Amino acid sequence: MTPLQHRGARHTASTPGWSLISVRGLTTPASPSRTLDAMDVSSYLVGAAVVSSVIVRQFAGRFVPARRSWLLPLVLVVVGVGQAGNVHWTALAVAVVGADAVLTAGLGALRGTAIRLTLRDGYLYQRGGWPSVGLWVLTIAVRVLIALPFLDTSAGPALEATLAASFGVSLAVQLAVFNARVTRDGRPIRPARRRADTRATLAR
Repeated sequence: MTPLQHRGARHTASTPGWSLISVRGLTTPASPSRTLDAMDVSSYLVGAAVVSSVIVRQFAGRFVPARRSWLLPLVLVVVGVGQAGNVHWTALAVAVVGADAVLTAGLGALRGTAIRLTLRDGYLYQRGGWPSVGLWVLTIAVRVLIALPFLDTSAGPALEATLAASFGVSLAVQLAVFNARVTRDGRPIRPARRRADTRATLAR
């Protein structure tokens, strides 16, 4: 090994962030690239799955359940807060994420008022239909339009990390507005079926 090769190998081993590829003993730095890690990919996949499920259920319609669970919004918020803990927060990130939360919460309130309440078989029935679908598309579009200008800023990682929390807050506001409407409506809600009754019905 020549003195030049020896120095190049020693520099490669002691300098973090350099590639291990050498040509004739000379090292070159690895080219930087911005890629989504596993956490970011999982956030987008979970968000897409949740939104798709909610849209399908609201579009198809169902009887207003006697117990309307807060579990899904709570889980999304907890997951989003946990991911946000890995982000370096700046004043810009706080401002942008705060604006996003306000807008998505407002759209959640609109979706809560867009769900139609009617009577079916004597019980209160809910159906979102195309207005709810349109508001969900608007919610996603607003999220994307907010994120695009800040992808290469300190707010970019914060927006990616809080994707689940953003949808969780939006769903929570939607549920709160909808629950208030159901309470004011006063029409009867179909009682929840017990497991034994459900099995007996299916066995007929």
